[in-house]
Amino acid sequence: MRRSCAFPPFVALAVVTLVTTACMRFAPNYPTTHLASQRPDLPVPTGYEYRKTASPATLERQSISADGQYETYALTLPPVGDNGQRQLLVTAQYLKAKTPGKKKLVIVVPIYGSITFASKMMARQLVEWQKQDTNVLLIQDANEIFHGDVERAPIMRTEAELLQGVQRCVTRFRHVVIAIRRLIDWAETVDEIDAARIGVVGFSIGASVANIAMGVDARIAAGAFVLPATDLHEIFAFGRVPRWQESIDRVRANLKLSPGELARKVEPILRSIDPIHFSQSIAPTKVLLIEAAQDSFVPAQARKLHWEALGRPRLIRIDYDHKAALLLSMTFLGRNFTERAIITFFDEHL
Repeated sequence: MRRSCAFPPFVALAVVTLVTTACMRFAPNYPTTHLASQRPDLPVPTGYEYRKTASPATLERQSISADGQYETYALTLPPVGDNGQRQLLVTAQYLKAKTPGKKKLVIVVPIYGSITFASKMMARQLVEWQKQDTNVLLIQDANEIFHGDVERAPIMRTEAELLQGVQRCVTRFRHVVIAIRRLIDWAETVDEIDAARIGVVGFSIGASVANIAMGVDARIAAGAFVLPATDLHEIFAFGRVPRWQESIDRVRANLKLSPGELARKVEPILRSIDPIHFSQSIAPTKVLLIEAAQDSFVPAQARKLHWEALGRPRLIRIDYDHKAALLLSMTFLGRNFTERAIITFFDEHL
């Protein structure tokens, strides 16, 4: 009897992936000769203010790492008002290194409403890094910001309904930025955290959140933005996120709008959550920007203008599309390149 040599599908996929991605591909940085010498003078929207209170945080121990090097706690902060989410509380996982002395803190911002593997892997790598000089806050209340209203868009029959839905997205976005500011309030009261060494790292839409948080809060000393979304009105109006395409097409048909017309209508609302408007106050030396050179979600010109608005910070361009750049660079397939680059950046700047 002949023995079957068939491999399980996931094994075959892994082998193919390893063969085709043996080395990470990097695209050259943007040429600078034709770019303006000054950062663009963009108006900074408001709406991220909040009343600082002495509301007590709840800290509940969850576990200790297998090697005994750090402890994990559930951190909960009471709400400051209706944040447009089902979950009103601000929740995070606090990974506390057990070595003595004050340490830097890195706040890890997830991809809201999507997969959490990148943020979880980043948090673990940061706290397990050999220097053991980092405490981590991994944001947990990562409810969706956009998807719910985008999915409801086809039932919207008037322009007013559509714009109200977009405004709800903006409200949710603003509150996640305010949540980060409130986590910093808490960090300033903790003995083992050096409040002068606070950094933030975010992924995809979480990178946009991290960028704006750093732009409005000077207590964040360094930021790593991985595949941030900017030019949000175009991403929305043209349905660049695949799961949005059908819904956006239907609402445009209902309202008899071209993609360009829809983009112009939503841009004034989405401007207040577009990271390009929150970059001038950030020192470019304190930023690491990682982008996907073949990104089909964020237009190439938008990525270039964002980099310019940030003052041309250090830039790593991974030569894949949005999803592949994230998946490959954060795993063993890409030798955990992104994680290592971010950890080295924080070691140098915090």
